[in-house]
Amino acid sequence: MSIQNSRHVEDQLQAWLRGTGPSTELIQAFRIFCKDSQLPEKYSVALENVLSRVESSSLFTEESCSFSKKDLANALKVWLEKVQQYHSKENP
Repeated sequence: MSIQNSRHVEDQLQAWLRGTGPSTELIQAFRIFCKDSQLPEKYSVALENVLSRVESSSLFTEESCSFSKKDLANALKVWLEKVQQYHSKENP
């Protein structure tokens, strides 16, 4: 896992949270990062679950009760933490 790629997705996430980055760029960054990270399938399944909600939330101009931007961002942060933990175990 490249630290540079990790920073890129974190930067995209922060931009999306601030409202300065489109969800399409966030989604693309996470999908590329996941693919490049060579993770077990369960990681991509979990990520796609969150990203599908991000895609759906982009259809609304305001926060809906179903899609909290903060909750989605927290889910993506947790996913990133799990990826970092996985790679720490694989490459001590």
